[in-house]
Amino acid sequence: MHCDELQRDVDSKVNSSIVIQELTLEHNGETQLAAEPIFSLPARRDYCALLNHLTINEKVALISGKDFTKLVGVPRLSIPELQVSDSISGVRGELSHLEDDGTACFPSSTCIASTWDKDLMIKFGARVGEEAKRKKVHIVLGPNVNLHRDPRGGRNFETFSEDPLLTGYLAADIITGLQSTGVSSCAKHFIGNESETLRHEYDVVEGIYTRTIRELYMKPFEHIVRHARPASIMTAYNKVDGQFCSQIPLIKQTLREAWKYDGCIMSDWYGTQSGLEALKAGLDLEMPGPSIFRGAKLIQDIKAGLISMAEIDTAVLNILKLIERSAWTSKEIKEPAVTKATSAVARQVAEEGIVLLKNERSALPIDMRHAPRIAVIGDAAMNPSVTGGGSAACKPQYTHRPLDCIKALHPIPQLVSYSSGVNPNHVVPSVSISLLRAPSSGQPGVDVDYFNDSGTSPVLSQTLNGACQMIMLGHLKPEISPHDFHFTITTYLTPKTSGVHTLGAQITGRYELFLNDECLLCGERPIITVEEFLFVPKKYERTVKVHMDAGKSYCVRLTVHARPTAPFEPPLNAAKICFEEETSDIGGTADAMKIAAKSDVSIIFGGRTLQYESEGFDLPHLKLPDNQVSMIRSVAAVSRRTVLVLYGGNPIDISDFVDEVDSILFTHFPGQEGAPAIADIIAGIVNPSGKLATSWPLSLENAPSFGNFPAAVMETGPVIKYAEGLKLGYRHPKADLLFRYAFGFGLSYSTYQYSDLVVTSCEATDTPYAEQVIELCVTVSNRGPFPGREIVQAYSLAPQHPHLWRPKRELKGFTQVYLNPGDRKIAKLRIPKRELSGVWSEETRKWMSVVGAYGLDIGGCRAVVLLNEDETWDF
Repeated sequence: MHCDELQRDVDSKVNSSIVIQELTLEHNGETQLAAEPIFSLPARRDYCALLNHLTINEKVALISGKDFTKLVGVPRLSIPELQVSDSISGVRGELSHLEDDGTACFPSSTCIASTWDKDLMIKFGARVGEEAKRKKVHIVLGPNVNLHRDPRGGRNFETFSEDPLLTGYLAADIITGLQSTGVSSCAKHFIGNESETLRHEYDVVEGIYTRTIRELYMKPFEHIVRHARPASIMTAYNKVDGQFCSQIPLIKQTLREAWKYDGCIMSDWYGTQSGLEALKAGLDLEMPGPSIFRGAKLIQDIKAGLISMAEIDTAVLNILKLIERSAWTSKEIKEPAVTKATSAVARQVAEEGIVLLKNERSALPIDMRHAPRIAVIGDAAMNPSVTGGGSAACKPQYTHRPLDCIKALHPIPQLVSYSSGVNPNHVVPSVSISLLRAPSSGQPGVDVDYFNDSGTSPVLSQTLNGACQMIMLGHLKPEISPHDFHFTITTYLTPKTSGVHTLGAQITGRYELFLNDECLLCGERPIITVEEFLFVPKKYERTVKVHMDAGKSYCVRLTVHARPTAPFEPPLNAAKICFEEETSDIGGTADAMKIAAKSDVSIIFGGRTLQYESEGFDLPHLKLPDNQVSMIRSVAAVSRRTVLVLYGGNPIDISDFVDEVDSILFTHFPGQEGAPAIADIIAGIVNPSGKLATSWPLSLENAPSFGNFPAAVMETGPVIKYAEGLKLGYRHPKADLLFRYAFGFGLSYSTYQYSDLVVTSCEATDTPYAEQVIELCVTVSNRGPFPGREIVQAYSLAPQHPHLWRPKRELKGFTQVYLNPGDRKIAKLRIPKRELSGVWSEETRKWMSVVGAYGLDIGGCRAVVLLNEDETWDF
């Protein structure tokens, strides 16, 4: 009997098992129950069939996590523990992004979305799945399908777009590709998690049955459930309409009943807010473990009759389904860590997702055959921003440097000069390993000695080659006392230059920092949570200025004392040595100007890093740091041609320098293959084809959500008003006045012409849902000198009604064509009629069609279709 059959059979069979187990409970008089005897397992791994062979204790254990990254298993029944991990941009395994030794680092989701390439998403998802298996991960926590409501959202780089249709289509294909490998997807965060500030507390003041919630913020979830069936969905931290999302009625009413979703619903980490209420609302799995609200408390509630075993079994069954879908055979993975297939997909996503925003005077591409003198400027040309911060961050297996990639394409590399320009850091970075020598080995690294406070000799000594930090998250070294211990990190630091340098540490406990036996810093432990440790390093950074001489070795010793474990959090003890040699922004800018003035073209690398865009906090504004802006303007003033390459996930306010540069290339966070992709676009080897998935406002004040972001602290608690309603991004009636670069915008080295739009109506028979569709065929011609990929975007022009506001333009479909110079091809796409005419009725709480004449716009070609079907539907 399989999962769906067993679901119907649970109620008829569960009562007998309840009787047996309740008798056992009463007979023993203890919480711990006797286990049933092991029996012969079925030939195939049909875990759902094991439901009635589980004890109450085992069932209760299964509906909470085991630890920070694992689900509970039941060894006596051969039910495996499942490993979960973030994210689709880089699967880490059981370690945090601070501890992992490296993984395939794919581009950020904003870059993925800017490809608009559904076929590529399936390939990409499959590579993520293979990476997960290599890391022994069964469930990938992603994709993140929350929308870009405000351009300051700290986690926007990890999500796709301001548009629910683009988000839903691409995420569904990623999930399909990922789950084809036997690895499961956990789509997140249901629902309304569009801000990081006070995300555990704020209330989205918007009714859960409003058009805003249903047509925008729930739409991507509806699409992925309909077309990809993710094995699990994660609830959000926040409240919507006064109710925490981990216990919101939408779980049962919409996910389960209306959408017929049969996967597992899990909480975000420490996002469960209650015991019985959340379980009864439909939250199957509390993460992480050990449990806060279930466990022994739930056993007592069962004994007291406060919850039925049928309700428990429903949650257990959903988790058994998840295990059945996810438990690929854990054989040793033969695939090497770095594969050509994975690198090729990472490269293709970066190439297709990078967006050319401006290109005047044909500044790009640069014809390397003419051996131009090129000035490459900016720290990011040597230290590229490949990933954003937080749980989606990952340590790449390798990185290419843009400077090296540009030189590699130049016939005379000596004609490419470089200046680092201004200091890009917001947080003092980790000390460069090349500057360190561990006393015990003489190799780059540090020595770590662990002491119990009751003794004076170390109980454990380690040499960490190639490292400048020590982290114990969720565990302690077995040799040390759980509470009364300290550790010391010792190394020799040799600066390259003389000056007043910055020495510091990121620490979690009471500490002392010594330089050559002189105590430079000491203090009590910073008050931080595990979440702040992972995502907000600025909060536990401590620094001091000290004069140091070039080439001289200094003994650095950092002692950190045990940190008391906070309630409901895993143990955390960590320390990192940070160091930055003195720099001068004035001198760096002058040096950049000097090489720019001697060159034919200047390429400036700038933008944001994971220090500025990360889970855990929102951006305060959209501008670049003042020193970057000053350098860009100064360099552009002396350059013959200026190309600006910008990293980041969110829109950037470029008003201070947009008129002073010739070209702007927005790379997002492009992953470990980003640098060669950038170089190939600069040199014209690749024709840029990315289109923005989110509109760039002229300034922050022009964003429709401005004034209602982030949460405002009220007497009742933090609240966010979605006051712009449906007028999000390009849907706003004044979009032409608000945005510098609109949703769907992106330049190419070629020019494309559209003609001969033909519209027909038919029934789609090649999908799981037989539905009436509008089929559009349009001819696209490449009028330029470069081969290229064109994104064909179809927008509806809905009939306007006085009592029913609808956007003037709304994306309804998209596809792509590849064209050589002079080529003409017919692009075809289908739009479901319900997608075209449907609006959410707040009165009936159903979708309804709005009849009338609908305009369709594809590349300036327009047609009108008349829709007369008057109908309603749930899903």
